[in-house]
Amino acid sequence: MRAGLPSGGPAFVYGALVRRAPLAMLLAGPLLLVATLVAARRSLAVDELRFPLAWAAVLITLDGAGRLRHGRSALPAVADWIWAGAGSLLFWDLFEIVNLRLRNWWYVGVSPELVQRSIFAALSFATVLPAVRLGEAVLRARSEGPRATGGADPRSASRPLLVGAILLALALAFPRYAFGLAWLFLWPVCEGLVAWLPSAGAAPTPLQSARAGDRARVPRLLALGLLLGLVWESLNAGCVRGWVYTVPFFERPKLFEMPLPGYLGYLPFALECAAGLALLDRLAQRLSRRTALVALGTLFALHLALEASAFPKSTLSTSPPTRAPPAEVR
Repeated sequence: MRAGLPSGGPAFVYGALVRRAPLAMLLAGPLLLVATLVAARRSLAVDELRFPLAWAAVLITLDGAGRLRHGRSALPAVADWIWAGAGSLLFWDLFEIVNLRLRNWWYVGVSPELVQRSIFAALSFATVLPAVRLGEAVLRARSEGPRATGGADPRSASRPLLVGAILLALALAFPRYAFGLAWLFLWPVCEGLVAWLPSAGAAPTPLQSARAGDRARVPRLLALGLLLGLVWESLNAGCVRGWVYTVPFFERPKLFEMPLPGYLGYLPFALECAAGLALLDRLAQRLSRRTALVALGTLFALHLALEASAFPKSTLSTSPPTRAPPAEVR
């Protein structure tokens, strides 16, 4: 259980269903995905909800595959999903803040209503870290345990934190030329923060895995990042409510909306996600239920504030949507 979050009601129903039917989940996920994509071609209302609906299907599929492979889920309780989703929202909101300076991607078909677009964005952003945790479980060997214990080492924390700060500073100072560093800075930051925190069975970071002699994990995460990146971008392609990129020097060629060199960014992004999940595990061990609920409320309030302030700066269109880039970045 994560951070003392409530486990009754929906958690009981969810657990009762998935424990008995991992194969059904593995079948239901692709069916839901196909149904969503077909319905999106026929209905504007469904197309506006395509991304979170499609990603719900992807997560169901990954969870079912992981349960069949290992006999258990990488996110076994509703509280685990909530905690990973909340961390994912914070994780991606950090990139949204950085993008206000970089201006590398823009949103189309956005709802002009603050609460509606904030909920839509929160549901979409909340899929990232759960997808990485579930996806890594699917790729992990059956004989390999999902967790490892890593002790705190405060002496090794300062260097990665400094590296992360330098990478972020360079990206913000020279956004036209150093924008790629924005996809690197969170990995050393999370590695440094994890080094401060003792753990009891929490997941290791990629760096901890490498230091422990696990040579398979980093390549596995890199492969997972590229695979998930392809899925993310494919589900956004042509979506009435989605995003477009305006990356300096790399506008063409594109695969879906992403310029081809941009897929390289998913490699370090997967390492950042794994380090972020390791940090979340350690934080969850330290939070009471009350503190966790306060943290969730605060997180969504900050998300609302970000949506309110970023709306005029990151939105190309509300309705009708258009996918043309703004004149100043053409």
